[in-house]
Amino acid sequence: MTELKPVAEAQDAIFSMMGQARTENCSLQAAAGRVLASDISAMLDHPAANISAMDGYALASGGNRLEIGAVAQVAGEAAAGHLSATTITSGMALRIFTGAYLPEGADCVALQEDISRDGNKITLNEAVKAGQFVRPKGMDFHADEIILRAGQILGPRHLALASLAGFTTLPVRQRPVIAILSSGDELVDVGTIPKAGQLINSNSIFLAQALTRAGAKVIDLGILPDKKGALISALEAGHAEYKDFDMIVCTGGASVGNHDHIAGDLIEDSASQIDFWRIAMRPGKPLIAASWQKIPFLGLPGNPVSAGVCALIFVLPALRHFLGLNARPEIHTLPLDRELPENDRRQDYIRAVYKTDENGTIRVKPLGKQDSSMLRNFCLADALILRPPFAKAAQGGESVPVIDIDASL
Repeated sequence: MTELKPVAEAQDAIFSMMGQARTENCSLQAAAGRVLASDISAMLDHPAANISAMDGYALASGGNRLEIGAVAQVAGEAAAGHLSATTITSGMALRIFTGAYLPEGADCVALQEDISRDGNKITLNEAVKAGQFVRPKGMDFHADEIILRAGQILGPRHLALASLAGFTTLPVRQRPVIAILSSGDELVDVGTIPKAGQLINSNSIFLAQALTRAGAKVIDLGILPDKKGALISALEAGHAEYKDFDMIVCTGGASVGNHDHIAGDLIEDSASQIDFWRIAMRPGKPLIAASWQKIPFLGLPGNPVSAGVCALIFVLPALRHFLGLNARPEIHTLPLDRELPENDRRQDYIRAVYKTDENGTIRVKPLGKQDSSMLRNFCLADALILRPPFAKAAQGGESVPVIDIDASL
């Protein structure tokens, strides 16, 4: 019996093949979706000074509570973006608006609706204490304080924060360049009406879109014929045209049939090295992990679901590892909607959907047919139920490990 590599060991081996993406500076306007390469610290305080949180009157409390009935003389006003040169002392007030700097000497704000005004005299109708309705300098963050951590996938909120902290560019991981290929005489390009015996190459669409969404630049090197040496010829031509790749992913031709040449091409090529071939999983057993000219190479099965599951378990996690992100798919548990039989020596990834029962409990329901060619079922699936090797039969209601499938995939 051929020894099959356990999934966890295969993941470790694939991650160890991957280096780490280099760093480049990117403008804030182009940084959405990129991965922050290092911690960044604020260049500025925010707020830059004590500012008013409300419309009202800035007062000097002297550290004492200003009681109802206290009177102050209005000495001017301050609005956001307009500084007042007036120094406020006890018994004085400054008309102030939200976002304006507090004048020197002021340490609190009375709300405009909590005072009575007669000419330039105001009378407090509510007590005011020091710090009331004041946003102190650095309340949000101080200069030199870390505001974003390495590994953050940058979204609009993070970019707004970075801009407020004084940044116009950020250090990010370079986009990985990933070459993809498909192998098989039966395959035709998307948009071609297949003739008898032919099949549309859906794997290239899935991989290109999934990898692009994950932050990669994808180079599609096309469809390989079932011919000895075709893989190496395509890689050499692609490398000459596009230069460096960070990873190569090929679907199809990874099995042991007479027309499957991927492993053989790698074995015979002096610039290639196979790390392992065949994994104890279903679907996806004939996966190849190798290198070509020291570039990580993953050969996935050709069946669409096998390729898709392998992409979720190995390819996308490898890309996340390369970008300095948490790599392994997150596993949680949910109760089964129905029973499952015992498992054999291969780790099984069962396509499943979520169902809410009459009590509002979310359960996971295996889809009926699990054939690795059934792309529609894979498309319908919300999750993969993980069945470890030799798992005992599971009954309805029993909790099982589950991996969510990103709804964007």
